[in-house]
Amino acid sequence: MQKLEIQNIINNIITQIDQNISIFSDASIEYGKMGAALLYYYGYKHFDNKEFLDKGELMIEESIQLISKISNDDEYIPKYKGDSVAQTLASFGKGLMFIQNHFDLDYDFSEYYEYLNDTLHETVKQDLARKDYDYFSGSLASGYYFLNRYIHDKDPYAQKVLNEIAASIIKNAVILNQEEVYWPSPSYNNQVYLGLSHGSAMILNFLTKIYEHGILEAEEQRFKEIIYKAVYFLMKQKRNQTNGFFPYRYPNAETVNETQLSMCYGDLGILYALYNAVKRFQLQEFEDEIVQMLHESSQRKLKNSHTQDSSILYGCSGLYYMFADLCNRTSEKIYGESSQYWYDQIISYWNSDKETLAGFQFDYEDDQQIHPSAKYSFFWGIAGIGITLMQGSQKKLPFPHELLLTGI
Repeated sequence: MQKLEIQNIINNIITQIDQNISIFSDASIEYGKMGAALLYYYGYKHFDNKEFLDKGELMIEESIQLISKISNDDEYIPKYKGDSVAQTLASFGKGLMFIQNHFDLDYDFSEYYEYLNDTLHETVKQDLARKDYDYFSGSLASGYYFLNRYIHDKDPYAQKVLNEIAASIIKNAVILNQEEVYWPSPSYNNQVYLGLSHGSAMILNFLTKIYEHGILEAEEQRFKEIIYKAVYFLMKQKRNQTNGFFPYRYPNAETVNETQLSMCYGDLGILYALYNAVKRFQLQEFEDEIVQMLHESSQRKLKNSHTQDSSILYGCSGLYYMFADLCNRTSEKIYGESSQYWYDQIISYWNSDKETLAGFQFDYEDDQQIHPSAKYSFFWGIAGIGITLMQGSQKKLPFPHELLLTGI
């Protein structure tokens, strides 16, 4: 992409967000006003323009008002399957932490963290009671807030809650053949997913990061045993299908075909979690095979049926961040090249003649069952694309890894 073209697209995205800002009706990053706030803060640093700082601060103020409303209301209306009040509150908190710690501004949101600590701990207790560890609907919605809280501030309260979550995960692992473990998903009819958004890879990724950052207080041998069995379970699901190594669910009743290539679903999220686990826990017996699959996945090219748009969750932007993360972790050139490839593919879903959504196309944009904020949002829409275009063209801007499914 030419630099001028990128700047024009970014400007157009910001204009579209400005014009449709009222469509954001919650305080989350993923779907709501905190996602718009992030776009403006990136714009502030990217363009060195205080006007964007003012807009970002306004979005934080409006998000705080929405959080107050949630506190006073008895009912929360989900915007998508798996959405939860905990996810919205935790997302708001993660957004505050990210802005406070990455934009060189003199902010102190401590009073909000204290409120969120207590409130989210209560939701965690409810989630653990029903053995729900989902990133959106379950305890990991809050878990990633507490993970960020601990890493940024070494908050002992966060460490306490994280260990409660880890202990419950270990205790409630379903043992298969004495050699493997998995976790059903209560919010999704107790299906057993494999991926980074709802499944075993999601839980493996979370547990690995708890261990990596020195948070664990549980008995280490039992913890490592569960990690090994979770890795073994995922590896046992591997199929003889390039570009579709893993099915979406267990047991596998799917036709063996190529699968999605995105952050949310497909091989890459599973392999990301597996790679980090086998490196951290020195499970060399699996490492070569996982690295080989990662290398093969890094060579996949754009196919509309498998990478459906330019967004973070399902599209090119998310792949850019995932391969950048892998490159940072491994220093392997192949992942850096893949990251750049997917950054360059962002405009594959852009049409200069399309007046809406800054020219970007989404399969779902006319679907009346999808909340109208999705196509403008951070996770699913153009706000996230705009942030990616800025970050990828100006590498001194922060990577938003701690706000993504991959975590900090």
